[in-house]
Amino acid sequence: MRMQAAALACFALLTTSCATTPKVTYDADPSADFSRFRTYSWAYTAAPAGVNPLLTQRVKTAVESVLATRGYTQATSGEFAIGFTLGSRDRVEVSSLGTYGPYFRPWGGWGGYNQVDVRNITDGTLTIDIYDAASKAPVWHGTATQEVTSTTLSAEKVTAVVTAVLANFPPPAAAAK
Repeated sequence: MRMQAAALACFALLTTSCATTPKVTYDADPSADFSRFRTYSWAYTAAPAGVNPLLTQRVKTAVESVLATRGYTQATSGEFAIGFTLGSRDRVEVSSLGTYGPYFRPWGGWGGYNQVDVRNITDGTLTIDIYDAASKAPVWHGTATQEVTSTTLSAEKVTAVVTAVLANFPPPAAAAK
């Protein structure tokens, strides 16, 4: 019985630890010349309707901070423009460890325990898009999806997710050309 409890605890810990790392993807226009980008501007300034304006400001601050550490500066009319979207989706996760722990039933026959776990999960998504300001064409797209447990995210968590998304901006030279 203790071994089963330990196995369940390890499974829960592994499942929880996987949920704390965002799944990050990106795509880039192979013909875009990212080496000429030095300044940026925002594609829009106001928070979209229905989105928490404080969370929007945290994302903007994190993007500005990450870009500043890479030598990019904000300008009224930058060489590239940045836009982002925030979203969430609910899903149901069902897991079963199957039948375990055979035992003899007092009324006869052998049985086992079967545990089914049903969880409602909310996945949050941050998408950052970068456009060439001169041509207004999209040149880079990055997305992070992660399980969220609260509608209020700290500045530290937002910065970590933004840093993960922008880790491949500009894309490696082989991917950009």
